[in-house]
Amino acid sequence: MTWEVDSDDVTWGTCSEATDRSKTRWSGMIGYLESQGLTYGGTIRAQGGRLDLPECFDARAAAADVSKAGLFVLKFSRSANTDGLGLKALELAEAIKEVRRLTGGTKVRLVAHSAGGVVARVYLQSALPGVRYNHDVDRLITIATPHLGSALASHFGDFLGTRATSLKPDSALLRELNWNLDLPADVEFASIVVRGIAADQRGEGDDYREAADAALLARLPVEYRTGGDQVVHVCSQNLRLAPCAARYERQTGRPVQYMLARVADPSPDDRSLYETRVHVAAPQDATVARLVSGLLGDGARLWQACEPEQLAAWIQWQARLHASGALEQYTIEEHPMSEVRNIELGSFAMVDADGDTRQYAFSGKTWSKNRIIPCRRRWTQASGTMDLTFDRFGRVVTAEATVR
Repeated sequence: MTWEVDSDDVTWGTCSEATDRSKTRWSGMIGYLESQGLTYGGTIRAQGGRLDLPECFDARAAAADVSKAGLFVLKFSRSANTDGLGLKALELAEAIKEVRRLTGGTKVRLVAHSAGGVVARVYLQSALPGVRYNHDVDRLITIATPHLGSALASHFGDFLGTRATSLKPDSALLRELNWNLDLPADVEFASIVVRGIAADQRGEGDDYREAADAALLARLPVEYRTGGDQVVHVCSQNLRLAPCAARYERQTGRPVQYMLARVADPSPDDRSLYETRVHVAAPQDATVARLVSGLLGDGARLWQACEPEQLAAWIQWQARLHASGALEQYTIEEHPMSEVRNIELGSFAMVDADGDTRQYAFSGKTWSKNRIIPCRRRWTQASGTMDLTFDRFGRVVTAEATVR
C-alpha cells in the first residue's frame, strides 16, 4: 500500500494550486473539513497489500509533516474493487493501524461513502475470519451506505461478481452483519440518508422490509420511507432500521443516529445509463459536508441525551426539511406522472409544542415536470400542518402531515 497526494478519485474533492502557489486548495468534503480546522495529510492508496509510509508528503499536501495531519483518504486497491468486501476490510484495518502508528493517535473516526460503510462494519463487527476488531475506532459516519443491501445488486449482482453479490439484501454477509453480529459498544454510529431532489422520488423499498424495523419505519417521515439517491434506497441507508442497531441501543443507551440530506440531481435532464447520479454527487454536497463536520466534532450533542431546547436549531432545520418533503409528496400524489424539480417553502411556523412533539403550519409550491411529456410543467400550490416527535437525541421518531 502506498501513500499518494495525487489521486484520480474525486469522490471527496479535487485540488487546485492557489494563486500564490503557497498551498493547495481543495474542494468538496476535503476542502470543507480543512476550513473547519482539520489538516489534510494525503490519500492512502492500497497497492498489492503493502504499506509504504514516507516521512513527508509532497509539498502540495496540507501537512508536510504527516504526523501532524488529522484527515486522510483511503483509496482501495484495484483487486479489492473487483473482489468482495473482505479484501477492502483488510486494507481498512491495515490503514487504521498505520495511521495510528504514524500520528500517535489511539483511535480514528471513519467517514464512509456507499459500500465503504459496509466495509467498515465488516471490520468493526469482526465479520472477517482472522481479522478481529482492534478497538481502534470511536465513530463511524456513513453516507448513502446500503446497510440493508442494494436492489441493484439483486438484479445485476450475478453479472458483476462478488463485489455486488455480497450487497444483495439476502446475502449471507448482510444477514450476518444485520442480524447476528453486534455493533461494538465503543463506537458511535450515524447514517446520513441521501435522497434526491428531482430524482428517485418514488420506490417503496419492499426489498428491505424483512430486515428493517417495521414499527419504526412506519412512523418515520415519508422521506425516510420512499425514494433514494438513484442507487441506494433510503430504507437501506438507515442503519438504525437494522436489528443489530436496536440491540446496540438497548445495551449502550446511545443512539444509532440518522439524518436526512436532500441532494440535487447533478444531471436532471439526463436519464441515460451514463448520467452522474445523486449517489455519486453526495460526498461533495455542501449540506452533507456540514453534517459530516458536525458529527466529527468532539462537542457534537447528537450522541448525548438533551432537552428539546438544547437542540432547537437542529429540530427547526429538520422540520423545514420534512415540510418540504410533505409538499413534494403531495405533488407526486396529485400528479402521479410528474417528478418534482423544485420546492419553495413559503410560510413556516411552529404553532404548538407538547413535550417532545412539535406542530408546524406551512405553505409553499413545487415545480414539476411530466416524465412522459417533458414539455408539460406546472407549479403546484399547497399548505398543510405537520406533527413531528423528536427523541432526546434529536431524531425524528414519528411524523404525521396533512397537505391540501
